Amino acid sequence: MKQILFSFLFLCLGLSSCFSQQAQDSLYFYQNKVLYPKNATDVFQSYKFFNERLKKAELKSNIPSQLNSMYYLSSINYKLGAYDESEQISVKAIGVLNKHSTIPNRIHYQKSFYNLLGMLYYEQQNKKKSLSLYNKVLELSVNAKDSAIVYNNISNTYKKHNDFNEAKQALSKAYDLTKRIDDTLTIALVMDNLGFINSKLSNTDDGLRLMKQALKMRSFVKDTVSKYKSYAHLAQYYFNTDNISLAKENALKAFEISEKMKSVSYKQDALGLLITLSEDPYVTQYKKVNDSINKAEKETKNKFALLKYDYSNFEKKLLLSQLQEQKQKSKTVIASLVAIGVVLLSLILYVFLKTKHNKDKLLQVVETESRISNQVHDEIANEVFQVMIKFDNQEENSQKSKLIKELNNLYYKARDISKQHSVIDVKNSFEDSLIELMNSYNDTDTNVIIKGVKDIVWKGYSEINKITVYKVLQELLINMKKHSKASLVVISFLETKGKLEIKYSDNGVGCTIKKGNGLENTENRIQAINGTITFESKENKGFKAIINIS
Repeated sequence: MKQILFSFLFLCLGLSSCFSQQAQDSLYFYQNKVLYPKNATDVFQSYKFFNERLKKAELKSNIPSQLNSMYYLSSINYKLGAYDESEQISVKAIGVLNKHSTIPNRIHYQKSFYNLLGMLYYEQQNKKKSLSLYNKVLELSVNAKDSAIVYNNISNTYKKHNDFNEAKQALSKAYDLTKRIDDTLTIALVMDNLGFINSKLSNTDDGLRLMKQALKMRSFVKDTVSKYKSYAHLAQYYFNTDNISLAKENALKAFEISEKMKSVSYKQDALGLLITLSEDPYVTQYKKVNDSINKAEKETKNKFALLKYDYSNFEKKLLLSQLQEQKQKSKTVIASLVAIGVVLLSLILYVFLKTKHNKDKLLQVVETESRISNQVHDEIANEVFQVMIKFDNQEENSQKSKLIKELNNLYYKARDISKQHSVIDVKNSFEDSLIELMNSYNDTDTNVIIKGVKDIVWKGYSEINKITVYKVLQELLINMKKHSKASLVVISFLETKGKLEIKYSDNGVGCTIKKGNGLENTENRIQAINGTITFESKENKGFKAIINIS
């Protein structure tokens, strides 16, 4: 489950006091909309307000206003599940803080952004980095409310990694601090999480009592977002205690809230709960495949802005050292560099010519396939069709019916071969052609699930690249139909900084990878456009392929 967002609430004691000099009604109005959103409109209106406010602050070089706006923009992105955008804004803000060491209320800014980054790394399952950031915030915290929220976040990090005893220790410290806190939502946050942890440690009665009490408090202040977490925790509690009816009831309430909020991350969690409660074997199987794909995507996305920021400081120091050494180098070293440059240029030219040669060969293959397709269709399929018509006009007899049936089968085989090698419309409707191809393998025996194909900006890819993608996926699907006996196929598309990644996965019988004509053809096609394709399969464990194209 996603970490609850009320960790932002210590901002009321920290950052809001930073801006007492700018006490504008509209500013506080939108700050409250971010901290206590009632619906999706609140969130989107607030984003527009703070985005415009940031632009004005940057023009006027108003650093406090910039940092305030950046915090709320980062918070909004976090709540919407846009973690990369949230992280980039927070890291940029830390860079601003490091450049302005004398800025008023600097500690409050540090505390806020470190806490937010801790939550972002929590979502990325980076336990070490998340705990390190939270401990920084704890060192900067000066009141009970701030400390309680940080302990709660530390507990959530341990909980995510199933270390429930450590999680309870951190929450117990937060619970002791609630006696000195008068904020209802902060108290409810700690009580709800402590109740959930207690239920995990077999203290179910006390756990249920605390979770119900937290829900009442959240309902009393009419806070929609925090009620989501209460219903999610109660759904999990009832599921673990085999009370399926109450588990579904609370899971549905959580889903209704995610619908109102229009939050992708909340809706994903709520649907995950409902799928967990489903007894449909196909739904369960889909969840396993989907979870496997999502996990792989998270592992390949290990590119976080804060780690880049930390490393960039190291790179700067290293570069300065290298520049000093460079001044002392002799003309011989310079000559060596020139020689290396010549070698590199030669290698680049070689790679360029080889790539061009491979692309030319691939274009020849495509042209040959198109010519064969036209010949099969025009010279064979049409003639077979004409013969069928002539036979149909003759008098009926058993021998004629048998021959017509054989001709009919021959006609469809010729048509299928023609379609397999036909020309693809890559200029106007490539996306539709690709979707039609994948859906054509959807039938009563096989369910083909497509993810992310409409998110790809296909106009940015060359015609030969698009044709290659089409042909390779066609080859994989044909191979699946002929050999794998798969009931479920998942094909996902992901575009990152101009690079396309396609993942194919099925639950078929699998095999020991032997590159016959089919797999070898796909590999040759991808290599011809400077891409890569990898295969993974074992007997009875399905088949996977990952395609990368720049």
